[in-house]
Amino acid sequence: MIAFASREPRDVVPYLASLARLSESGDLVASFEKRPGGNHPDGWGVAWRAGDEVRMVKGGNPAASDPLLFSMRAATDRFIGHVRYASNPETICAANSHPFQTLGVTLAHNGTFYGKIGAEGDARKVSDTIVFLELLENRWTERTLEGLSDTLRRILSEPDLVGEYSAANLLIAAGDALFAFRRYRRNGGYYTLYLNSGDGTTVVASEPLDADPGWRLLADGELVELSQGAPRSVLLTLPA
Repeated sequence: MIAFASREPRDVVPYLASLARLSESGDLVASFEKRPGGNHPDGWGVAWRAGDEVRMVKGGNPAASDPLLFSMRAATDRFIGHVRYASNPETICAANSHPFQTLGVTLAHNGTFYGKIGAEGDARKVSDTIVFLELLENRWTERTLEGLSDTLRRILSEPDLVGEYSAANLLIAAGDALFAFRRYRRNGGYYTLYLNSGDGTTVVASEPLDADPGWRLLADGELVELSQGAPRSVLLTLPA
């Protein structure tokens, strides 16, 4: 996953190249089998702000070799990108690629939810992330860092909703705001998010995108509001 917020519009092409690299050679945990096409070949998606609207492009092919990804051109001050390792290979298609949108909220997710969210996703034959997004959008009434912190804490503290979820690593955009959240319950070495801020741009990514020493790993339960060089963060206390 990759996201950035910038003071001035930035060319997305370097970030698309980073997504292709993550698709081809991003970290895997021991229980994950490398598939033809790369380590995360099961679709990709990007969303970016263009004026007052959010535009989105998604594909069901490996990002590292998809001509659609490399043909894209855009400059923006808000960007989300995701490459997928599908928990169920039968669901691989553009429609099931992240990010997803509903009623003005855009979300990308690494991890799997169970409980009622997972069961509803199975019954509807949609991603568990879509069900989670719909619930988040409905409950998140105060669209601020503090409001999102409270909403996420409440949802993730309801085991009947989320079950023994693997992780809730999230990128969330709503209006002018962009947030990143790291939460894992297992495989902490895989469910990572790193932050780098400076020169009017704040970037978060599953792995550092370069050798800059400014990258830092988000803490488990850390929620960050990405802003133009001055991110704010809170640490959520969540059940084990």
